[in-house]
Amino acid sequence: MNPQDQPGPDPGSGGGIGLSNRLANPNRARMLVVEDDPRSRKLLEGYLLGEGYQVRCAPDGPEALELVARQVPDVVLLDVMMPQMTGHEVCAALKAHPRTRSCQVMLVTALDSLPSKVEGLDTGADDYVTKPVRREEFLAKVRALLRARRLLVDLEDARAELAARNDELQLKKALAQSLVHDLKNPLAAILGNLELLEMRSGSDLLHLVQRSKRGADRMLQMILNLLDVERLEEGRLQPEQKRLNATTLVQGAVKDAEASAGQRDVTLVAEADGAVKALGDVALLRRVVDNLISNAVRHSPMGGEVRVAARMRAEGVEIAVVDSGPGVPAAYRENIFDKYRQIDARNSNETANRGLGLTFCRLAIEAHGGTIWVDDGPDGGACFHCVLAAAEPEGDEERTAEPVLAGHFEGGG
Repeated sequence: MNPQDQPGPDPGSGGGIGLSNRLANPNRARMLVVEDDPRSRKLLEGYLLGEGYQVRCAPDGPEALELVARQVPDVVLLDVMMPQMTGHEVCAALKAHPRTRSCQVMLVTALDSLPSKVEGLDTGADDYVTKPVRREEFLAKVRALLRARRLLVDLEDARAELAARNDELQLKKALAQSLVHDLKNPLAAILGNLELLEMRSGSDLLHLVQRSKRGADRMLQMILNLLDVERLEEGRLQPEQKRLNATTLVQGAVKDAEASAGQRDVTLVAEADGAVKALGDVALLRRVVDNLISNAVRHSPMGGEVRVAARMRAEGVEIAVVDSGPGVPAAYRENIFDKYRQIDARNSNETANRGLGLTFCRLAIEAHGGTIWVDDGPDGGACFHCVLAAAEPEGDEERTAEPVLAGHFEGGG
């Protein structure tokens, strides 16, 4: 019987905590001596019993595999030249199956030639000893094989624990994604009702309704960021690359953000020279600009200013957003786009949480084949740059380089 024929391992014979604990006590290690010569078999058995090991013996390969099927040994001592099955064939059978793959196999051979040793090691043997067997050398090699067996078991334990934790993490991730996705429906209903209230409310309630609506819009944006970050990371959200007017996109984003910026007394300014045409997904890029503007407004002081520009540069179309806040220290500029990254705000006791919005921006821009980075604004604050592919001119359009915008964007990039 081959070890593959056994329906399942005996208790403590495979990997796991039980085996790891047993191997911590070498005197409980299990040995299998496979030798067709009775005198040699008795000699090896005597050496091993003298060290306190548990020893079983088999006169040939088929019987050895029968014993292995009932109880997996830790070390197998295999004679090479045997009838019915050679030691190489038995070794190959043991190493071919997950249950017995980590068993340590020592070939015991009278063939001392290099080709014979190479052949044995190529079948999967872990070591070999030549006849006549010298006791001290033999036992030292057995101890070394037991140490290797223990390391393999510990490694398998760690792998199994990691796999279990990963499965648990994936389950929690799926549950969280499901809950976040389900939040969109009630939030959409809240937004719809707030829009109705906004249309029907008197002036005394209108500002409260508008504040509630902006808060709900912000919640919806966070939910969409969370969902789309996962989709972008997994490659399930591919941008639809089309010609778009980056100037119009920037102006629309600034106009829609004016009300929320006004609540913080932050002025928004859109800057562009002519129609700047790019290639990209309008919906995704609009959300990128919305996130960058929202981020800039949150980190600008009361009475501050946020400037948003669309312009041509040698690498393509640039969209730049500069705020008047504390800026981003150079040490944090590489990882500020990581998930949930928090940084210590410069010259402030507050902690600035840039959340998932910047992570979404990075993933969305990179999905377009573009680049995004942050540096200091010319007059202080942080300046975020996105560079996308420019669209080829169409019809009577002339593809000319726009002049670099003056003021806030001269030092960018």
